Formats: sequence, structure tokens, C-alpha cells
Amino acid sequence: MWSWRPSPSGRRRSLVPAAALLLLLLAALPASAQTAMPEGMLPAPDRSGAIHRGEASVFAPNLAGRRMASGARFDPQSNSVASSDLPLGATARVTNLRNRRSTIVAVRDRFPRRGDRILNVSPMVARQLGMRGSSVIRVEVAPLAVPQADGGIRIGQGSGLSGRKAYVTPVR
Repeated sequence: MWSWRPSPSGRRRSLVPAAALLLLLLAALPASAQTAMPEGMLPAPDRSGAIHRGEASVFAPNLAGRRMASGARFDPQSNSVASSDLPLGATARVTNLRNRRSTIVAVRDRFPRRGDRILNVSPMVARQLGMRGSSVIRVEVAPLAVPQADGGIRIGQGSGLSGRKAYVTPVR
């Protein structure tokens, strides 16, 4: 029924070559499409507990009081960080790779990855890491506890008990 259509000259033309060309182009599309996530999009959080290295920047102090992704309000004097990789509720040890100073942080916000940037830290965490005068530093993020989608908690590589799972039991 759809195998032909009249041309302006009155001859019949087959739709098969056009359909074959369309299928060929569609088949080639995934191979040529960019598969990397565009910069600025939020990737799925990494729940593996693996250590990450990248850059950290400081939250602007004027964001104090604004709601974070966790629902809590941002406090510049807290140990809060925003992560492009770790899920909300994760705890981690962050180490400044230049001076080896470290501190324990809680992931309370998320942000889209931009280049090698993996964390935004509160001003208090920046002071603890010795970020004086530096707006961006190289850090190592070693997860201690990473919430899982099933409600469990994966013990991260920063704890020395990597790969184990813990379950939270309610206190009665």
C-alpha cells in the first residue's frame, strides 16, 4: 500500500530506497552521538564509596540561610559541602593535597560538574583545609559512609572497611 507514490512526471517511485537510507542514518546516529554527559548536568551519585580526586571551591558566604538540596539551610560555620559525585547524606574525609590538612564533611548539597570541580565547601571547611587566599584547591575525597538506594549505608574507602554494608536500625 505504501510502496510507491506518484512523481510529478507520473512515474511510480519506490519508498524502499528512502526508507533504507533513513534506517542507515538512524543506525549510525548512536555511534556518532556524544555519549559523555554535557558539562553542567547532574550525574547520578556515585554510591561505590571509592576515593575521588579533583578540585574544591568555597561556597560564597552570602548564601547563608539558603536552602540546600537536603532541605537544610546553609550555615557558613558548618561542615557542609556540595558534591558533584557523592549522594546527599554521605560523610567523607577531605584532604588538601598541597598541605595534607584534612577534615570530616557532610554532603548536604549537589551541584553540576564543571571540569575537574568535585566539591564546594563551606567557609569553615575551607579554613580547616588551609585554603587561605586560594579560591580553588586540589583535594582527595575519601568517603566514610555512603547512603545506598536500598536504605543501607556502604562503608567507604576512607574508613578502611571498604565495600562493606551497614544497615541503620531504628532506636526504640
